[in-house]
Amino acid sequence: SHYGATIQSIRQPDKNNQTTEITLGYDNLQGYIDDKCCFGCTIGRVTNRIKNGRFEFDGVVYDLPKTDSTTKHYLHGVFNKRVWDSSTENGDTVVFKYQSPDGEGGFPGRVNVTVKYTLTSDHRLILDFRATTTKPTPINMTNHVYFNLAGDACGSVLDHQLMVPAKNFIVLDEELIPTGEIASVENTPYDFRTLTRIGDRINESFDGFDMMFIVDGDGKRSFGKLLHEQSGRAITIESTQKGLQFYTGNFLDGVKGRNGAIYNKHGALCLETQNYSDSVNNQPLFPSIILDPDEEYHQQTTFHFHLE
Repeated sequence: SHYGATIQSIRQPDKNNQTTEITLGYDNLQGYIDDKCCFGCTIGRVTNRIKNGRFEFDGVVYDLPKTDSTTKHYLHGVFNKRVWDSSTENGDTVVFKYQSPDGEGGFPGRVNVTVKYTLTSDHRLILDFRATTTKPTPINMTNHVYFNLAGDACGSVLDHQLMVPAKNFIVLDEELIPTGEIASVENTPYDFRTLTRIGDRINESFDGFDMMFIVDGDGKRSFGKLLHEQSGRAITIESTQKGLQFYTGNFLDGVKGRNGAIYNKHGALCLETQNYSDSVNNQPLFPSIILDPDEEYHQQTTFHFHLE
C-alpha cells in the first residue's frame, strides 16, 4: 500500500496445502489511518524508542514527539503515516519512495528514502531500505509486520517456536528504554539459541517479549527461524542489520482486524531487524545510526517462507 509503504497481506499454504493469511492487517485504508499498532508498515526515520523524546548531536538538542504508551518517550516516527510514491520493477518488485522534509518528526535534514519489496520464485520476501540525507541525521528503519503462522485469526502465538542466534541482548528499564548495558542471554528467558516454544518463556519474563537481540557478525547473515509445528509453516530470516526486536503483541487489546478478526494480546509477533534502540542517547556504547550527507543508508532483510 502507498500508505506507510505497508505490507498488507502475506498468505502461505500449510503442509496440507491450506492457504491462509499469516499477517495482521485491516480491511481498508481507514483501518491503517487509525492504526496504533503499525501493522505491516515501514518505520522511520528512527524505529523503536528514544528516551524522553530527545537527543543531542553536534551541540544541538533535538526534541521529538513523545508517542509511546507512557507519552514520555519517542516511538517509531512518522513514515508509517505518510503517502509514498510507488512503482513496480520486473513484475516481482514494488518500489516505494518518500522525501522526508528537513525537520520532519523533529529530525534534521531532508531525507530521500527508497524501500523495495521483492518476492522471489522460491518464496523469499526481500526488504531493501535505502536513504540519503542533506544533513547528518539519525536513520534506523524497519518493517513492523506482525506474524501468526497459524493464521491471523487463530489466537495466540505462544505455540510458535523461535530460534535467534544471539548471545547477547540489550537490557531495558521498566519503560522499555535501554539502560546502556548489554547482557548475555545465558540463564535468562531471552536464550533462544536453540528452537524454543515461546509460551514456555512468557511467564518468566514480564508481560511478554519486547526486547532486542544482538546478532553478531557483519553482512547478510542468519537471524534465526520461526516455526509453527502444527501447520508446518516456517520463516527463516537473514539480515544485514545489527539487531532483532522481538515483540509478542503485548499491547494488542482486541484490535478489530480484517474480515472481522479480533487481535488480542499475544495474537501475533514481530521480528523487526534494526540497529540498536536509542542509539542516539547511548554513544559511544552503541553503534552510531547517524547518516552523513556523503553516505547512503542501505540495509536488507529477507524472510524465507517454507514448510517443515
